[in-house]
Amino acid sequence: MLDVVRAAYSMVYSHRHLFHLCFSFAVLPPLGNFRAPAADLLIKTDRDSLLDDLLLPTLLFVAVGAMTWAVRGCSGFGASNGCLFAGVTWGTAWWFIARDPSRAQSRRYASGWVVLAMAAGFAIAGDRGWMQWPSFFNGRLQTNTPAGEFVAIPRTYGFVWLFIAGVPWAGLAACFLAWCGAGQSNRLQDWLLRVACGLAGAGAAALLFEQFPQLFLPLYAHLKPQYADHLHNPNLARLINDNRAALIHLGAYLGFLGYELGRRDWLNVKLILTVGVLTGAGWAAWQNWSWAARVWPQVRFNWWRCWESCGGISIGIAYGLAYYLVNRRSAAAGVCSQAASPGPSHPNLERFVTYAALLAALGLSLKNGFKGWANIYVGNEEHWNRVLWTFIGPALLAGLAALAVLVWRRPVPPGSKQDLFPHSARLTWLMLLIQNFIAQLITGPRTNFSEAAFSLYYLALFVISALILRHYAHGKLEPGAPVETQPALFG
Repeated sequence: MLDVVRAAYSMVYSHRHLFHLCFSFAVLPPLGNFRAPAADLLIKTDRDSLLDDLLLPTLLFVAVGAMTWAVRGCSGFGASNGCLFAGVTWGTAWWFIARDPSRAQSRRYASGWVVLAMAAGFAIAGDRGWMQWPSFFNGRLQTNTPAGEFVAIPRTYGFVWLFIAGVPWAGLAACFLAWCGAGQSNRLQDWLLRVACGLAGAGAAALLFEQFPQLFLPLYAHLKPQYADHLHNPNLARLINDNRAALIHLGAYLGFLGYELGRRDWLNVKLILTVGVLTGAGWAAWQNWSWAARVWPQVRFNWWRCWESCGGISIGIAYGLAYYLVNRRSAAAGVCSQAASPGPSHPNLERFVTYAALLAALGLSLKNGFKGWANIYVGNEEHWNRVLWTFIGPALLAGLAALAVLVWRRPVPPGSKQDLFPHSARLTWLMLLIQNFIAQLITGPRTNFSEAAFSLYYLALFVISALILRHYAHGKLEPGAPVETQPALFG
């Protein structure tokens, strides 16, 4: 018995920081802004750095990714709309946990531009299909699915194309995120060259696809006549489009990466490679959950949404590890005293872009969420899409115009050291609440067991995300940290 007590004491003592953290989650109010007594604050150690720079960021990105990427393929979303929904959530989460509550930033990638960069990166990457590849894991190359026609294909093609798809799907946003790092050159010619490298990579990939289709279309030598006959082989026509788009996006990703290699910006290289390679490997490993029906043949469940949630988990792990590798305070020696922006230092432009990206992305997500809800419970999705646009479209335009006026009337004084985003915690909470409300809105009907299970799953993910965000909000209010001061855009 004494040995058991000693073992328990040893376990509690060795994990005292984690128990302290869990206790603070349980007793701290989730939305309050207050200062904690110095005695209640965690002592900063290497272990705490590992917790705050690796474990909690990864868990946060995994939790929001597991929810948003599953929603990405649900009613009302899909393609770029769904990826925008996920991208703005990841971007806001990264921005909030990375930033210091002052004008000076101690982490390299903490600019408000991060929100726009990740939202736009994922939205662009989502503008392509992928439904022709999952059947590869079952040894089938679909030629005409309605007619039940297919040919046998090695399963290896599934792993190859899921990897090719995953690398730029998360990697393009990482390329854009890399542009938000402090200490970057802001000359116009540098930006033109950076964009030109990405476009050149995409163009080279498109040219290679057209000139050497046998390298990028499975079994092309045996199925060349079928690939040319789109009428009788509609799935092969879709496969051509999907493979071409995936290759073009991969070319753009490699082009942007090549620019960073050329300028020897090794933190940007590490960020882009980590996100791309880990996501591609994770997507290939999950195999679209094609194995689930064989493992549980008697179970009727939405395995596809399980795969999409796991796809978001893979992206979350990739961004969590990248955050630890490139965005720790110790990893960014020589960080600039100000957050960087794409172009000359314009803090008021940064403020407008950050608020505008949040407003536009959340507004579009709400529109798509209500459209998805109408499709589930009312029907005629396109009709409700038009109806929603008549209200939300003008509201978004009016909101963006109002933002421009507010930023113009409440500018940051030249040389000011004040926090550009004193309400960042409230904005992040607003984003999290809206996105999770949308997730519940389009998950249904609740009479369906699969839908009810995912509704509870999203609720659990929300709790995890909320607790982690509360931890970071509390940390930003430690004694000695800068107080939220004006200029505030609102209030």
